[in-house]
Order: sequence, then C-alpha cells, then structure tokens
Amino acid sequence: MQFSDRDILADMLTGTKMISTGYHMAVLEAANDRVRNTLIHINNEEMNTQKQIFDLMHSRGWYPLDPVFTGTPMGPEATNIRGPEGPMGRMAPGMGPAQV
Repeated sequence: MQFSDRDILADMLTGTKMISTGYHMAVLEAANDRVRNTLIHINNEEMNTQKQIFDLMHSRGWYPLDPVFTGTPMGPEATNIRGPEGPMGRMAPGMGPAQV
C-alpha cells in the first residue's frame, strides 16, 4: 500500500499528540524535580514538532480551520484524521484513566 504525504503527516500528527499526552501524564506523576524538568523539556520539544506538522498540513489545506471559530480545528469528520483510538479526542473503551 502506498501512503500519500497527507497520510504520513496525519499519522505523524496523531503520533505526536499521543506521545505528548504520555509525557504530560509522566510530568504530573514525577516526584523527582530533575526528572520532571527533563520530561517538561522533552514534552515542549514534542509540542513544537506537533505545531510544525500542523502548520505544514494547514498550509497545504489538509487541516482546515473552522472559519466561524478562527483558530479552532475542525473535527475528524472534516479533516479525515483518525488515530487508532478513533476520532480525535476520544479514547477507545477501556483506554481512559483506570477505574477504581
């Protein structure tokens, strides 16, 4: 199967979002300040990468913004971007925080 540039960038965007979420959770759980600061630094780099990918996709018209709410990305129905967890922003059942 041949992937288009759009497919590759969409996969990269979804991946950076998921990775950043993991780093964010690790920052919140870090008890050691040195480890926490390192995780914050790495997460900031990941967010910068995500922004670069988003800017590239948006400049090519592959990630449109809702014109009514400037700056608010449109949902997966408009962008056709979906990750393994389903539509962006929704986790598959059993993938959310642990239930006690």
